[in-house]
Amino acid sequence: MTRNRSIGEMAAQCGLSPRSLRHLEEKGLISPKRSEAGRRVYGAQETSLVTRILLLRQVGYRLSEISSAMLHPSLDARSLIESQILCLNAKQKQVTLMLRRLHETLTLLETREALDVDGLCSLIKEAQTIMSDKDFKAVATTYFTEKEWSRWKETGSKLFPGDMRTRYEQDWAALIERIEKAIASGVMPSSSKALALMEEWRILQQPMVEALGKDHWNKAARMYGEMDQWETETAKAPFSQEVYHFVSETARLAREN
Repeated sequence: MTRNRSIGEMAAQCGLSPRSLRHLEEKGLISPKRSEAGRRVYGAQETSLVTRILLLRQVGYRLSEISSAMLHPSLDARSLIESQILCLNAKQKQVTLMLRRLHETLTLLETREALDVDGLCSLIKEAQTIMSDKDFKAVATTYFTEKEWSRWKETGSKLFPGDMRTRYEQDWAALIERIEKAIASGVMPSSSKALALMEEWRILQQPMVEALGKDHWNKAARMYGEMDQWETETAKAPFSQEVYHFVSETARLAREN
C-alpha cells in the first residue's frame, strides 16, 4: 500500500522540485489532498498520476497535451508501444536537428577560407545562432505580425547588441539568476522578497515596453506565458518557465492586494 507523502517527499521520489509539482497542480493535472494543517498530501492516486505525467513528458508530450493523454486508461501494452513510438519520434527530431546544424555549418564553411580550431568553433556558434533566430522567428510570428516582429528585433538589437554585453543585459542576467536562487530556496510569490524581485523585473522591462508599446508587450507576455507549448532546443526564451511563472504569479498576487 502506497503511504501518503508530503510535497518534499514526493518531489524527492520523482526527481522534480516542489515548485514543479505545484506547477502541475496549477495546470490542473494533479490535485493533492490537504492535511488538517493545510499541507499538500500525495497518496496512491496522486503518486500514480505524477508517474504517468513523468512518463508522458519522457516520451515527448508537452504539458498542454498531457491533459487529454491522461484520459486514456492504464498504460497497457498498446499504450507502451505508442509511447515507444513517441520516444523514437523524439529521437528522430534530435537527428533532424543535428542534420540541420551540420547543413547550416557546411553552408557557412563554403564561404570561408581554411579555419583553425578557434575559427571552426566560431563557425559552429554562428550556425547555431542562425538556427535559433530562424526557429524563434517561426514562434514569434504566430504571436506578432511581420511588422511587429521587425520592431521587436530592432529594439532588441539596440538593447542587446550581441558583440559585447551591455550593462542592461548584465542586469537582466543577474536578476534572472537571483530569481532562480529565490525559487530554489523556497521563496513564495506572495513574499516581500518576491515582490521586490518582481519590481526589479518591471523596471528592467520598461525600456522595451516604452519602445514597443503596451499592446505589443501584452502579446510578448502571452508568448512567454505559453513557453511550454513552443520551447525547443533551438527556440528558447531568455529565462525558464519557472522564472516567468514566479514573476507572473507575484504580479498577479500584487494586483489582488
